[in-house]
Amino acid sequence: MLSFANVTSEILQLLQDTGAATYDSTETGNAIKAEKKRLSRYAPFLVDVIFHIESRTGSETAGTASTLTDTGKSQFLSTDDDNEKVVHNIKDDTWAVVTGYTSTSVLTISADIMDSGEEYELYNKRCKNNKQIYIGDMPAYLWIESVEYPVGTERNFKVISQDIIELDASDSAIKDSDSTLSTLNPADVLVKFALPQILNQMTDLAGAVHTNAAAAATSMQIKSFTDAEIVRVGEAFNIADHRTTYIVTAELTLANQASTGSALSFYPPLEADASADGVITFVESTLRPNLEDLLERMVVSRAVQSDSINYIGGIDRDPNAMRKFQQWINDNPMLNPKNIRAELNQLARPRTREYVLSRE
Repeated sequence: MLSFANVTSEILQLLQDTGAATYDSTETGNAIKAEKKRLSRYAPFLVDVIFHIESRTGSETAGTASTLTDTGKSQFLSTDDDNEKVVHNIKDDTWAVVTGYTSTSVLTISADIMDSGEEYELYNKRCKNNKQIYIGDMPAYLWIESVEYPVGTERNFKVISQDIIELDASDSAIKDSDSTLSTLNPADVLVKFALPQILNQMTDLAGAVHTNAAAAATSMQIKSFTDAEIVRVGEAFNIADHRTTYIVTAELTLANQASTGSALSFYPPLEADASADGVITFVESTLRPNLEDLLERMVVSRAVQSDSINYIGGIDRDPNAMRKFQQWINDNPMLNPKNIRAELNQLARPRTREYVLSRE
């Protein structure tokens, strides 16, 4: 795969402007960004993210105000408040959100909804049933390609909102997510997101974790890259001994890495601890060779069409000057916009399941 610099060089070669005298770095850079986004609508970069079903149930055993107590199951987790789990009183059809963790048997909640003996269900953040998944922390994506629950079983799904999707599954297919069971039920939901293709502009792609970052963190200090380089939103990176591909969620200009490190924000949360000095590698490009070639021709076609306006001054001498220049573009099979659109359409795969439109 080619680097950003290599792609730019090949574009300038096709434009016969290797010295960038006519097409400067700003113009070609903007054109690459725009055409890469257009290409991604037909051939995206696919990323797997694991979410979790929330389907715990139980009975209130104390009746304490604004508290959920279940000494029978003792199934609460210290992360229930961080993840804003929703509490549903089945009898009264009343609702609350977990606001604090006291113990595996006691949670504080945002409203006084539970009396002793009443049954409850726990749902994911902002969700209204146990088939719904909160995806609101996912950075900008184009659409959802597929959903699997359990992992390996693809399911149709409904888009409830920009933040919530709901699995198309029977009640019996949703298993109890209680993590205290002697035999755990599958709770992972694999969502495959379509993201814009990556063509990283950084010159230094390998570095390291500066200080230890705990599992589930969505930011960490990094080091050993080149200071002053910019890490852009949507870039992807991998950490040694992690399976997950992480996506950058906030732009970062690298600085002071040797002393304090630079704070990198990302999603999904760390699958495991990231130890100090662990190797981090940014993805240079997700473009396959055929997509590199197509992107280069898309950028050249865009640049040449834009450049045709410069010939409008020759109309006094030749009324057809601008039209002739545009005809030259159309006569070139590699640059003809209709040919490029046809190639893009051949890349697009039909999507029969519901999907989310762009969140960019």
